[in-house]
Amino acid sequence: MKKILMSMVALFAAVTMNAQNEMYVGGTLNFQTKANAANKSVITVAPEIGMSLNEQFGVGAVLSYTASQDVYNEFKINPYLRYNALEIGKVKVFVDGGIYYINHKPKDADADNYFGLNVTPGISYNLTDHISIVAHANPVFNVSVSSPAVGDSQTQINLLRTFNVNTFNFGFYYNF
Repeated sequence: MKKILMSMVALFAAVTMNAQNEMYVGGTLNFQTKANAANKSVITVAPEIGMSLNEQFGVGAVLSYTASQDVYNEFKINPYLRYNALEIGKVKVFVDGGIYYINHKPKDADADNYFGLNVTPGISYNLTDHISIVAHANPVFNVSVSSPAVGDSQTQINLLRTFNVNTFNFGFYYNF
């Protein structure tokens, strides 16, 4: 895992040395009340950084932290490759294909770890040359390998299981 992460950091650093590439920083902030079985509030902070490699492709990464009141804490890192599928004026439709690592720590229990691949659609709208609104859906495809603190590892493959038009996460980008 360290080799993959360090390779991605090296690739990202090498690509950022080219001044012609557009970079963006931003992310999402989500808050839900009574969002889980325990009827507890959940908050997620997910900063994001990325850059365009050309008109069609880009790379980026999301680091997120989720906390559910007295239930669990979760940390996630998700580097991705972005494909800009369609651009009409100020609107871009894109698909992010990424790998992820999740550390999920329930209250009063040992942490579970998850590794996987995901494909996530999204859309952005440029308000100005530097500010964009972005919306990410839940993944349309997901492969997850769990390494629980107790029990056996499991592999899950999901197609459209969590995808729903009611589950968009909204955020902002600042474009350089």
